[in-house]
Amino acid sequence: ATAKGAVVDTIRVPAGSNPAGVAVSQNGNRVCVTNPNSKNLTLIDGQSHQVIGTVPVGSGPLGVAMEAKGKYAFAADWYGRNIAVVDLRSQKLVYRIPVGNVPAGVTMRRDGGKLYVANRDDDSVAEIDGKFWTVQRVVKVGKHPFGILLSEDGKRLYSANVEGNDVSVVDTDSMQLIKNIPVGDRPYALAEAQNRVFVTNQYENTLSVIDSRGLKSIGAVRVGEYPEGIATHPDGRHIYVANWFSNNVSVVDAATLKVVNTIPTGDGSRAFGEFIPRGQP
Repeated sequence: ATAKGAVVDTIRVPAGSNPAGVAVSQNGNRVCVTNPNSKNLTLIDGQSHQVIGTVPVGSGPLGVAMEAKGKYAFAADWYGRNIAVVDLRSQKLVYRIPVGNVPAGVTMRRDGGKLYVANRDDDSVAEIDGKFWTVQRVVKVGKHPFGILLSEDGKRLYSANVEGNDVSVVDTDSMQLIKNIPVGDRPYALAEAQNRVFVTNQYENTLSVIDSRGLKSIGAVRVGEYPEGIATHPDGRHIYVANWFSNNVSVVDAATLKVVNTIPTGDGSRAFGEFIPRGQP
């Protein structure tokens, strides 16, 4: 619980599944977790913290996004070159959206109109129509995009390029690349707060900080070991970072660029996606 700054529950998913991707509905009532090793999606009740279903989705689900109302989840199938669409009410796979090679990060507009996916091995990001589930446009970005972030106003898309050590900035109206911004070593995922974009650098144990107005790097924040997942608190000020190797979560004040808390967690803290509900603390 973010208010307590402590772990309040541990939820078991299938043994050996190596959970990776996380998506939370806007009201926090539904949570989806991708399990690459067991090739399925775990569905969790966000209030009771109980597992309510497991849905087979493909050969290697990783990134996942959810509609704000929690009707559908969209899981990137790393090996299958598609986005698996899961109806969360019936708990069934209902469609596969063909995309590029090795899809990784996924994000969706709040209104559900557009879905975006990073095609890692194609060095591109695809825009998908949220109603008809078809790819509309594709833009080339940096080398091996992984995590992606849609700005709060929906006008810019950022991709963390793990092999390029930079972040690509895309104009979503034109779907054109604006620029590539150098960051740290092995950038993985992104979050936004206080007119700044934060990028986890796996090999440096840091967050790179980008001024989202000037589109330039302005510093770095040291966090735990091998940071991966990152998300913004609804207060718009605090950033939560899952540190895989140090088994904890760093809480960063986005205004002061200081670590204000370190929360011990279980072994191997990973959380690829938006793991904090947008609509509530």
